[in-house]
Amino acid sequence: MKSIAKYLIFFLIVASLYSCNSQRPVRYSKTHSYGFRHNDHIYFLLDYQVWQRRGRFWFIMPFQLPSKVYLKKVYLYRFEPDLNELEKLGIPRDEAMQAINVIRTKFTKDNSKIVFAYHAGYDEDINPLIDFFIWDTKTGKFADTGVENPVRDNHPLYHKYFSDYLSPWHDNPGLIGISTLKNEILQHLTTEDYDLPEEW
Repeated sequence: MKSIAKYLIFFLIVASLYSCNSQRPVRYSKTHSYGFRHNDHIYFLLDYQVWQRRGRFWFIMPFQLPSKVYLKKVYLYRFEPDLNELEKLGIPRDEAMQAINVIRTKFTKDNSKIVFAYHAGYDEDINPLIDFFIWDTKTGKFADTGVENPVRDNHPLYHKYFSDYLSPWHDNPGLIGISTLKNEILQHLTTEDYDLPEEW
């Protein structure tokens, strides 16, 4: 009899959590990186997530369940201010790790190439991991770097471009702050202009 009561309580808890979660709205969030000006264009990354906040359950004290993430992608965009045109160039990596953070993306250039790297979490020894990419503006494609992302922050190719990197604003005249990018340069764009998936 006691075992039946335990199963019944467990079932009621699961049912209440499911009911609570199913009524919560699905949210769509966009996180911009810095902008990087190259010739007549501005390049930036966008971390796009489709997610749903989940409920809490009590076990001595309340616990917040982790959000349910339905879709997470990082996109590279190019904006042309003179024409007010936004172009989605591509996805650097098909599988976007949950720990990715594009806010402090590092940008630099190598002739016609845009080089960028962003935080991609930590390894089992809590060493920082980096996603590293190069966009070739002449070919309109991601360059083959031979790098299997994510990499440690001591990777030779990463150090080639960012070993002297002190801060986003140090010796980096092409950089555009996130607030300026979102609230001034891109403020007239609509959700449709970003061409983001609403179904997953």
